[in-house]
Amino acid sequence: MRLLTEIQRVGNLAAATRNLGMSYRSAWGLIQSLEEELGGPVAIMTKGKGSELTHLGERLVWAQKLIHARFDPLLESMATEVEAEIRQAVLKSRQGLKMFASHGFAIAALNPTLLTQDPPIELSFRGSLEAVSALARGTCDIAGFHIPVGPLEQKVHAHFARFFRPDHRLLHLATRRQGIMVAKGNPRSVWTIADLQRPELVFVNRQLGSGTRLILDLLLEQENLSSTPIHGFDNVELTHAAVAAYIASGKADAGLGVEAAARQFGLDFVPLISERYFFLCDAAVLQHAQFAPIVALLQTNEFKSKVNALAGYGTEQTGQIMTVGEAFAFASVDA
Repeated sequence: MRLLTEIQRVGNLAAATRNLGMSYRSAWGLIQSLEEELGGPVAIMTKGKGSELTHLGERLVWAQKLIHARFDPLLESMATEVEAEIRQAVLKSRQGLKMFASHGFAIAALNPTLLTQDPPIELSFRGSLEAVSALARGTCDIAGFHIPVGPLEQKVHAHFARFFRPDHRLLHLATRRQGIMVAKGNPRSVWTIADLQRPELVFVNRQLGSGTRLILDLLLEQENLSSTPIHGFDNVELTHAAVAAYIASGKADAGLGVEAAARQFGLDFVPLISERYFFLCDAAVLQHAQFAPIVALLQTNEFKSKVNALAGYGTEQTGQIMTVGEAFAFASVDA
């Protein structure tokens, strides 16, 4: 699959083999074996015109990308959980902090640093509502969630408010743009939430409990629209990247997600809202030996540069620590 992916990228078998450090003969043999196994051509080589994948070859590449988009976040979570369990069992060290967080590209950039803490911070990807409610129950120590800026902010906040406490603090990770992801060139002319109701369109959704699903429900409510006519509303993926891969593979025409996911998979992006991503925790956790280095990292120019390199992301408030009242001026938190 690496060979087919590289042919798709560079449009030339010889260049693809050089980039992968393999011989032309070996590459040609792999392609022939694959075509015999599948019963059809996966690539076309034309003298003087380079190489291109057939429809079958394209589908194979996108199937692999979809698999990675679906399962890589799950494998990342499992890796941190297993490493934490092994370290605790072998070294008999104290249990590390647990973080439940909505998946995103900024949190993915932070994950390697979480693993270097001693013991590592155990990261599990969950929906925003699930993460914050887990913190309230004491199931995790840190919750990562996102909330829109603008007209929807108070409505989304209302779903989280019952879990907030006066001793909670919010650590700002990043801002990001969220909108409708569509195929390159927007061939179906999808520009608004109302367009999703068109009968010829196939939609791919996020799971219940995710912040993105909640935002979609509220956007529909805001426009007095029903989800019933949306073809594919019950087709769900667990991450922004998985939604993007699903659209890029041709299985759907549109889905909600962050701009960085759209750009990663060569899609177009119709912006709808901006949102803030926070870590929520008890005030004392900010000084914890495991988490204090993370707080410090977020305040560095190096980390901010990494986040700013992600399409649609911003770091104007990255690293700032706030009370619930400071983060949400309209909110009141009872003791």
